[in-house]
Amino acid sequence: MISSLFGQFSPDTVAWIPLHLVSSLAAVSWLLVIFPTNSFNGRAFYLWETIRLEAIKLLFQNTKKNTAPWTLILTAVFFIILSINLIGLFPYAFTISSHASFTYSLAIPLWMSVNILGFYLAFNSRLSHLVPQGTPFALIPAMVWIETLSLFAQPIALGLRLAANLTAGHLLLFLLSTATWLLSSSPTISLLTLTILILLFILEVGVACIQAYVFTSLSHFYLDQNI
Repeated sequence: MISSLFGQFSPDTVAWIPLHLVSSLAAVSWLLVIFPTNSFNGRAFYLWETIRLEAIKLLFQNTKKNTAPWTLILTAVFFIILSINLIGLFPYAFTISSHASFTYSLAIPLWMSVNILGFYLAFNSRLSHLVPQGTPFALIPAMVWIETLSLFAQPIALGLRLAANLTAGHLLLFLLSTATWLLSSSPTISLLTLTILILLFILEVGVACIQAYVFTSLSHFYLDQNI
């Protein structure tokens, strides 16, 4: 039972097993069906292949040749985040992607690996990006600081965007569902809040998909910039 406004973001346990581990394992189970097997075929596999190929086409429509080897990793990240976001919309489910500790544990390693690889492959080129072409000599020190800060702000924005959007949406769902229950004695108002709740839930399904896409697309964009 939720005893406070932010109680839904506290992971519950069942038989001393944290539910966020269960939701994470359920999300990772997507990876078991990426490739065809004899035990997973027919219409279900055709549907999964359609979804997977359309997602890859959408995510990597402007990919470069050098970033092609990262396609599998970023696709896995996309489906893990997508499934965790959608699982979190079920009643009594725990949305681990609404916690900054989870989003930053994805954002920071991805950002670090991309930048370390970029500096390793083209060190001089990466340093030149700190000073845009045509910058006056007097502004070069300031531009280096600004570009460096913007570089380190990338993983912060990447992780915070995902957690903040999902947290805001779940809080609105909680408030509207509570209002619908408390106003049940007034059928007209309760029906109105229930209608808004259903529309907001549909919107949250879209937000869950969009945020997974945005996280993966930005990771792919940073990769394109570095390689």
